[in-house]
Amino acid sequence: MPTNHLIFSVFLVLFLNCMLQAQDRHNIEHLIQSEAFNKERKIRVFLPERYFRDTSTSFLVTYVLDAHSDQLWNMTKGNIGYLVSMYSVIPMIVVGINSDNRGSEFRPPSTELSAHLKNEVFPLIEQNYRVNSFRTIIGHSWGGAFVGNTLFSDARDMFDAYIGISPSFDYADDLILNNADSMLSAPTSFKKFFYASAGNVGMREIEAGRDVGVMDSIISEHPNVGLSWMAKPYPGYDHWHVVVPSINDGLIAMSRNYFVDQKLMEDFVFNTDVDLRSQIENYYEEKQKNFGYTFRASAPYYKFVGDDFRDTGDFENAIVVYKMALELDPENVRAFVNLADTYHKMNEKELAIVALKRSQELLEKQKESLSEGFYRDISKWVVDKLDGYK
Repeated sequence: MPTNHLIFSVFLVLFLNCMLQAQDRHNIEHLIQSEAFNKERKIRVFLPERYFRDTSTSFLVTYVLDAHSDQLWNMTKGNIGYLVSMYSVIPMIVVGINSDNRGSEFRPPSTELSAHLKNEVFPLIEQNYRVNSFRTIIGHSWGGAFVGNTLFSDARDMFDAYIGISPSFDYADDLILNNADSMLSAPTSFKKFFYASAGNVGMREIEAGRDVGVMDSIISEHPNVGLSWMAKPYPGYDHWHVVVPSINDGLIAMSRNYFVDQKLMEDFVFNTDVDLRSQIENYYEEKQKNFGYTFRASAPYYKFVGDDFRDTGDFENAIVVYKMALELDPENVRAFVNLADTYHKMNEKELAIVALKRSQELLEKQKESLSEGFYRDISKWVVDKLDGYK
């Protein structure tokens, strides 16, 4: 082979390898011909690692406006990926919406973006990814105007949860605020979560803070059980600093509206008039009635919370939560081991022996799928505990 051909072939192989390495299963881009905008549009998708681990789970979709900004998109998907991996929010994938002219697209009465989402983007995502029908929208500044305008309109069922950051609710002579007042006075069925935040540094945040304050007054005057509302001020934050904490706090608050997480469980424990399990079930029943959607924790999550109750000495509630984990996954060896440990700490000998023997059975049954170190150490621990009861 001639030298120049060899060099070219080597370069081509290296180039293709680099291209393959640059693409990964977490980040996908779709180019679609949009009829709504009569041009090609880019849709960005981020799949967190949990999407590939929890293959039996349908993920909700969080749509992020202004994804044409690489800085905003990379920051947002990184934060959300972390929250999802740490079980801090309901499992979700992230879809980024690129805009050519964000001002005209986001401001009412423009309808192109809504048509683009409803007729082109939603079907694309639902046909290609393992998602459920729950949708969240996040918009900043003019994107916040799109959030508020969509919620307080006939198009409100496009999304289930709305997060507006430094939102421009006062556009067009307070159009969004007036619509909110009219719809909440009606009253209107919402079944939505709504979060709005603003700082107070700089004129844009002073205006956004004023808008959020007016919205808060309107919603307080016309409370609606189907609208879960949270106004979050960020003193000392400007128009840009407010974005990161608002995304994180907004998504955690949104998830907590549908999901009993560790924080809620710890709150429930302080109410000694009703047992923890009943409070959890009552919470889900109320949320299902008011919002039509709830998310139940997984067995590993319950096991994780049970561990914290155990480690802080709240053995009774640790037992409650471990049993909830085992109802979902009766062969969860880690939950059984820690259940046995909790009974041991409570001096509940007979219950501890039953849990230890079941742990021993599961360790042998799952030996090939467990790490060598975990199997060795826990098997010895179980034997030592059982010997101690003889």
